[in-house]
Amino acid sequence: MTCIARIAFIVGLLGAAFSGAAAANPCAFVGQEICQQGEVYRCETCGGETCPILKGEKCVVDARTIYGSWSGSGHQSPAGSSSDYPVSMSLNESGGSIDYPSLGCGGTLSLVSGNELASEYTEHITYGNCIDGGAVTVRLENNVVAWTWLGSDNNQQYSVIAVLSRQ
Repeated sequence: MTCIARIAFIVGLLGAAFSGAAAANPCAFVGQEICQQGEVYRCETCGGETCPILKGEKCVVDARTIYGSWSGSGHQSPAGSSSDYPVSMSLNESGGSIDYPSLGCGGTLSLVSGNELASEYTEHITYGNCIDGGAVTVRLENNVVAWTWLGSDNNQQYSVIAVLSRQ
């Protein structure tokens, strides 16, 4: 099989693996690792887009926990110049990480309280120019995460809500 034929075959397999009702690209940013159908994929740049590349490692996701990787679209109120934007988050027992790819910022999440079904975190922006110190809450419901962010900047209160899907 030629190199081009192999690439076409792999792209076809990836298309089949990631097709479905949403049919959206599961990658939020380069370097993100996602678990799909028991396999680990790493998001890389492919022809000007970000696409999942099979790593050849197995993964297991416990659907009864908030721990793992999540992504979706957040809606900000009051609306600013970017009122809807992608949110990607990874959580574990002690905290996690957060990324806002279209805003060019992200950082860490420090656990304040909670458990594997619902938790509250303090967000610490470590890169980019976003509001630091926001409160993030997550709650697992019907295999998705109800996600909220509350914060303030220059005496203006902001809130962002999202429903995040497991990646």
